[in-house]
Amino acid sequence: MFLTLLAVFLAGTLLSAFAPSLPIFLFSRVMTASVAGLMESLMSVIAYQLATTDQQRSMLVAWIYTGFSIASVVGNPLGTFIANLWRWQDAFIMVAIITVLATVVATNLIPKDLVNEPASFKEQLVLFSDRRIQLAIVFAICSAGMIFGYYTYIRSLIHQTLGFSLTALSLVLLLLGVLDVFANRLSGRLAAKNGIKRLRPFYVLDLVLLALFQFSMQNAWTGLLLLCALVFFFALFGSPIQIFVLDVASHDYPQDTTLASTLNAIFYNVGVAVSSFTATQTLKVAGLPDLGWNSLVYCAVALLVLLTLVRMTDREAMRG
Repeated sequence: MFLTLLAVFLAGTLLSAFAPSLPIFLFSRVMTASVAGLMESLMSVIAYQLATTDQQRSMLVAWIYTGFSIASVVGNPLGTFIANLWRWQDAFIMVAIITVLATVVATNLIPKDLVNEPASFKEQLVLFSDRRIQLAIVFAICSAGMIFGYYTYIRSLIHQTLGFSLTALSLVLLLLGVLDVFANRLSGRLAAKNGIKRLRPFYVLDLVLLALFQFSMQNAWTGLLLLCALVFFFALFGSPIQIFVLDVASHDYPQDTTLASTLNAIFYNVGVAVSSFTATQTLKVAGLPDLGWNSLVYCAVALLVLLTLVRMTDREAMRG
């Protein structure tokens, strides 16, 4: 399945490079987007099955998230550079070449004998009846909402509100991307040691930082420092929640492990969409610095859900 998805991604990328019209180009982008999230999820399942210890599972999943972070940090400016130097189509050709190389590597490295428990559609839906999974879904949505409640307008915040030049804007975005990479490595370490429980102080800190958001945006350097801290602390949630969901599924719903691996990616994107919408509505009645209050609401809900998940996990451990 993973190799098939890579083939679809490659076909969509090539179609983007040689699209004769805008509708076909847009179709090609939907085509690649439709498989990208599932590939991320399948990578988590493959890594989870190949790992032999809890720490190894956590670090492998963290490396997957780190890979996406590095791709964002390096890929965006590299694609822009290629498009400016030659043609924008050449940026997609570059992605196609990388996809071919990734397919060759995956063909040779991914074991052919990984086992997945067969299950009907109805049997897989049982996963959603588990309250821990329900809360994890809400947590993923609100965590994404916490960051994209303001990050949707990050360029405007940096350029218009904080007053950085367009040249400095690129450097600031690069800095935020680098922080995201390092945070994902730390995220793996947290996930290896009861990550859900260890996230609590970071979400409390996020709540405090978001409460200071409006005031920090009044100065370029305090605003930049706040953005750096928020981006770093936000990225910590990825590996712990992914490992938590996979642990629940593998222990109680082994037939649903693949489905469970997709939940974080799917509902993260739901959170992005919802919080981007509420951010837009916030700007209709307030200014860019007020976006912090939009994110604060999501953070507060995420913290409450996190505390509930920790209590449930502790009770399960006591029963065990």
